[in-house]
Amino acid sequence: MTSTTSWSPPTLAPSLQAACDRWADRPALTFHGTTITYAELARQVGSLAAAYRELGIVPGDRVVCQFTNCPEHVVAMHAAWACGAIHVGTDNDLTGEELAWLVQRTGAAALLFQPRADRADPLAPLASVRAISPSTHILVHHAAASGPPAGMVAFASSTQAPAPPPAPPALADDDTALLLLTSGTTGKPKAIMETLPHCWAKMQFFADAFDPGPDDVHLVFLPIGHVFGLRLAALALLTGGRLVLLDRFSPEEALRLVTEEAVTVLPAMPAHLRLLIDRLDPGRHDVSHLRWAISAAATLPRPLSERVYRDTPAEVLFVYGCSEGFTTLTTDREEILAGSVGASVFVGPPGTAPAGTVAILDPADHQPLPVGDTGEIAFGARQPVRYWHDPEVATDGWYHTGDLGRMDDEGRVYIVGRLKELVNRGGLKVAPSEIEAALSRHPGVVDAGVVGTPDPVLGEAICACIVVAPTDPPSLAEVRAYLGELLARHKLPDELCLIEHVPRTNIGKVDRTALTRLVVDDDLTRERLRPR
Repeated sequence: MTSTTSWSPPTLAPSLQAACDRWADRPALTFHGTTITYAELARQVGSLAAAYRELGIVPGDRVVCQFTNCPEHVVAMHAAWACGAIHVGTDNDLTGEELAWLVQRTGAAALLFQPRADRADPLAPLASVRAISPSTHILVHHAAASGPPAGMVAFASSTQAPAPPPAPPALADDDTALLLLTSGTTGKPKAIMETLPHCWAKMQFFADAFDPGPDDVHLVFLPIGHVFGLRLAALALLTGGRLVLLDRFSPEEALRLVTEEAVTVLPAMPAHLRLLIDRLDPGRHDVSHLRWAISAAATLPRPLSERVYRDTPAEVLFVYGCSEGFTTLTTDREEILAGSVGASVFVGPPGTAPAGTVAILDPADHQPLPVGDTGEIAFGARQPVRYWHDPEVATDGWYHTGDLGRMDDEGRVYIVGRLKELVNRGGLKVAPSEIEAALSRHPGVVDAGVVGTPDPVLGEAICACIVVAPTDPPSLAEVRAYLGELLARHKLPDELCLIEHVPRTNIGKVDRTALTRLVVDDDLTRERLRPR
């Protein structure tokens, strides 16, 4: 470790313990109708940190947590930090092989495992972990009545440890506190190394934008095993608010909680917002307390943002960024309605200026493009991005996101799509997300995903996969006629496929791999522009 330096954010509590001391008797966390106070939360965190020490977990050790959104996940994250360990959040639905790979890759000292009831053998994945990493401690959440398997620990007993919590370790500002997993859509995920000061600074960036406080009630159904959900869940507690957790999203359940818990802050990806607004019933749902709707991960179509502003009292905070730690945001209604993610400044990891610069670069030679041209979005960076046991991403002064965007003459940035997702239609590159945004404006389209499909003439055809409202579904000709008012001719879909739902990742992005497999491998019926 390097020498310790003092650090604390200007308005956030500098640790969960400080927040718990300040708001001890206030409600901290609600889950399935049960609420605990900040004092009880601090007690559980201290007990688990003490249990970690009893297991021999020391500063710098990795603790993998694949819990769902639940109080125990929050406790586990803060207990790792309380004893200087590195928290590694991940998805609850990993297979045994995937979980074993992650445990081995991170050299995890402990695995916090929550069995899935929908599996024939909920504990089966642990056999794979034991086979590849027999020395890793395993703490099981919701174990069977007979207790956890031999050699494993019941997580609940660890939060009731009688031993006093360990003294907080002296950590330097550049000590790693989090490993944030990338999505891994193009291969095995990478683990981004993040320090606690950087994590707190990013939450401060959010806090400065929407001013959360002790009177706020935050509903979080975004997975806290991922970076965005993690930051928003922690931010709720570091500002004295009450965190309401939902372990599995459904629009009806989310709207019930918004109503009954008087939710004021609602993080939701555009796909979630669309479902919530579609099902919002003023006769049953009370959204009068909502102050903010916080969204990210995909474009926010104007018709959707207009409905949020019209049907709720919420303002919108729209965030654009990546797990590597570069983020920009806007709360400006004019920018959001125009489809912008804000002005070209951002907060980033160490090595970036407090307010860095965003640029649009030519993907081929990385040179800046003129205002209005579409290119790769890049964030100014002076130091490499660090990954756990993977090569650092060196920079040429820029961190290249792989996202396509453009900038207007006032410096506002607009997202167009992903470089790697472009459909190469007869040599012309088309961004699926741009077509999806246009499709979302069609009154008969509930949801949409766009992929490229093999075509003997064009190389790739544009296939629009839509979920339709309970009316007569539009034909391909009707869809093309509608989109023809919004998009260039070469961006119009060549094929139309009606599906029951658009497959999405845990954070609400279109899962194009799954969608392509659904359309191409399963050979769903598609209406084609012409015979292939």
